[in-house]
Amino acid sequence: MTPRLDILWVAGLGAFAIVSVLMPWVLRAWRALGQRDNEVSLRKVHAGEIPRAGGLVVLFGFGVMLLVGLAGTTELSAIHQLFSVTPLSGGLIGALIVGLTGLYDDLVGMRARHKLVMQIAAATIAILYGLYWPGLELYAGWRWHFVTPILTGLFLVATVNAINLMDGLDGLAGGICLIGFGFVVASIAAAPFVGPVNLAVGWIAAAAFGATAGFLIHNRHPAKVFLGDSGSYFLGFLLGVLLLHTRPIRWRVAELQLAIPLMMLALPFFDMGMAVLRRKLRGQPIFASDSDHVHHRLLAAGLSHARAVTVLWASTAMFALMAYFNVIGVGGWWTLLGTIIALVLAAVLLGYHRLLGRLPAFSGTRRVGWRDRRREVMELLAMLKHLDDDGADDRGPDRWRRLSPGVGAVLGRLGVPAFEVHRGRDLIVSQGDSGETWAWLGSPIPDSDGAEVRLALAVRLPDLQQEQLMLLERTVGVLAGHQVVERQSAT
Repeated sequence: MTPRLDILWVAGLGAFAIVSVLMPWVLRAWRALGQRDNEVSLRKVHAGEIPRAGGLVVLFGFGVMLLVGLAGTTELSAIHQLFSVTPLSGGLIGALIVGLTGLYDDLVGMRARHKLVMQIAAATIAILYGLYWPGLELYAGWRWHFVTPILTGLFLVATVNAINLMDGLDGLAGGICLIGFGFVVASIAAAPFVGPVNLAVGWIAAAAFGATAGFLIHNRHPAKVFLGDSGSYFLGFLLGVLLLHTRPIRWRVAELQLAIPLMMLALPFFDMGMAVLRRKLRGQPIFASDSDHVHHRLLAAGLSHARAVTVLWASTAMFALMAYFNVIGVGGWWTLLGTIIALVLAAVLLGYHRLLGRLPAFSGTRRVGWRDRRREVMELLAMLKHLDDDGADDRGPDRWRRLSPGVGAVLGRLGVPAFEVHRGRDLIVSQGDSGETWAWLGSPIPDSDGAEVRLALAVRLPDLQQEQLMLLERTVGVLAGHQVVERQSAT
């Protein structure tokens, strides 16, 4: 490592110390302010209320070390250029915008479409500041120059959402980002010449690496804190920006240069691609949550929480190593081909190749194709939307009694023959025939003073399909009221 890069350990160690030491104090303040993890979901893999304050602390620790770098009196002070209109400064502004957007969602709630608008706005600012995808520009050529800004923005938005979707197990998203920032630092260290821009990228990546490592101390299983949308959005956007600043040490074929960021993010992009594909095939909204991600399938295969995370960390490290080989000139087409083969094998081993197969119907023993399933899901979503958009603004028992026939019809088509609504010991609504009930599944109704809806299951809970879980959550949201449905749709 060249002497000018030796100082990067200050950024990493400083951010690590700030985040790891400050985290317990912030968690106490978070709880004292009454912030709670009130999401009602059948997909949770953790118990209890765990604060989503990790992103806020990561933002603070990273910001402190960024200011330290700006105020430096050594060669590092060359990053004063961040105050001017540069691609790196635009990327930092964009990361701050999405981080604050995620923080607002963690504290108040925001619809998914509004969060997407803010992500696009942040990517647009970064592009207007001059950020672009060098490998893409080499590949497209000057005739298709107008495509580069569009695809650069799509890459940044996709990275944000890919990291957010991976934030489903303790330490998973943070570990992937840690490996990504380490890859950027290693790539900068391998460069034969370190200029002011590279030094700034290295300092930022080292600070992000240290902040993420400090967070992971408290996020290891069982987690005491979550990243929340603020952390996953901020780290995802920042990682995308830094990957676009990563250059191979010598000129490579345009396709290989283009592939370097994609290889580093192969696992998150694979998981996101499978999520979009299965939701489209099943008729679910793309932004609807489900429990069929890569980490869910590893858990369903019998791996423990910690072992599933370790497997995904190791997979990310393997893809990062292949990308690093391309950076230093050792890799080539064989590393790119190896990445593609590994993803195809993963899709088969995890069973994603069965997405186009026939599935059990929601009720009964017949099996249906994906087109019929998609049609059925969309019909049920339309029924729920009609119930929720009937113009009434009632809440509580009056709403539950009024909606019970329509809700019962939806649940009946989902294979749930009966449901009840309780508040304490009082039975408020009873709908359907529970004679063939295998078990009762209880779910609290948000903002209802302790009310609970109990669903009569005709099958075992593990046999519920992804579409059923999503529609059952939507049904609980309709009983609660329109405002809660908006909050759930954004998670």
